[in-house]
Amino acid sequence: MEFREFQGRSSFTRAEVEAYARGRLLKGAPPCLPKISDFLLLPFHEIESVSWDAASQTGRIVAVRHNRMDDWFYFCHFLGDPVMPGCWGLDAVWQSLKFFAAWRGIERCDKELEFSEAAFSGQIRPYDEKITYTVDIKSVEQEGADVLITASASVFLGEALIYSIGSARIGTVFWEKDKQESVPSAPRMNESPFEKRLGHDEFLSKNILSRAEIIALSQGRLVENPPVEMGLLPSSLMLGFDSAARLSFDSFTGAGEVLAVQKNNGLEWFYSMSGGLKPSALLIDSVWQILGLFLTWTGASGVGRALGVEKVEVFDAAGSDDREIIYQVKIHKLIRPTGTSDVFVKGDASVFSDGRLILSCLNARVGCHSRIRYADYPLRTPMSLGGSLKRGEE
Repeated sequence: MEFREFQGRSSFTRAEVEAYARGRLLKGAPPCLPKISDFLLLPFHEIESVSWDAASQTGRIVAVRHNRMDDWFYFCHFLGDPVMPGCWGLDAVWQSLKFFAAWRGIERCDKELEFSEAAFSGQIRPYDEKITYTVDIKSVEQEGADVLITASASVFLGEALIYSIGSARIGTVFWEKDKQESVPSAPRMNESPFEKRLGHDEFLSKNILSRAEIIALSQGRLVENPPVEMGLLPSSLMLGFDSAARLSFDSFTGAGEVLAVQKNNGLEWFYSMSGGLKPSALLIDSVWQILGLFLTWTGASGVGRALGVEKVEVFDAAGSDDREIIYQVKIHKLIRPTGTSDVFVKGDASVFSDGRLILSCLNARVGCHSRIRYADYPLRTPMSLGGSLKRGEE
């Protein structure tokens, strides 16, 4: 369609959203409109509505994803407990803002910059159907050629609110760092094959985990006959790091640290779908994965769920030519509330790619919960539906 028609529309079908993601929808458009991710990373299927009020300088975009019980991520997030990654909710909000910027004709406004006060109160399971991302544009600020778009957002599963985001931002340039943090040094890890399962006490006494051990944990095969329900890591496409080069925990203060490493490969599956850059949402998800690993390593019983993050700031992007991504996660507190088996952890994270600080997280939160696993996928059972967390039978 002609660009003038595109700007005159207030809704877009699935075929039109897919065509836009693949650069096939528009004729006569400005050359540098923001793009949205495609194929496996396509965040939504329809734009129910998009609007802009010139008088108040505010707007709204409502995007919809039609969930499928056999969506690709359910086969690797997590094995034996499929759930939609929480990072997809964040990414869909950022991508909605990019589509809004394109609809307004704002060029080069494609940098994912910030999330503040992101809180998760539910989850999305394979037999859920309609997910709605409601994004309210609070301001579009322009200074010279630079543009900053700020919004708040809510994510609904049917009528139930499951995620809320106080502030989300995209812009034409990344945030500037207040200071350059020193890059942590990661020791070279042993790449020997995994040959023997660990006892539970042996696992708890480890202070490093190799790539083979991380993969075994993601498949539920690392620990032999564990006395508690063991948490899981995503496997295959969604596993965000290769090794844990340092694990530490002070049981008196509840504080600790994890230093995790990912060897970057320019042929990773997401680069061809996201303009040659690693999506920031996947970096955030890796931070949550590391916090979940920390809970399991400290002996928590149950499986992990991301609960939110106070603030994310993005300073740069990991590209296909980078060689190594390092996650330095500092644990503030591990909390075991009385009267429940649940365990919670919160911490800050700095993410480096080839020595550059590219992203920081403040007060990222993860909980570990017993009896919430959906172990009989793909059978349709009460645990196959999401919304608020619910516990199964003992």
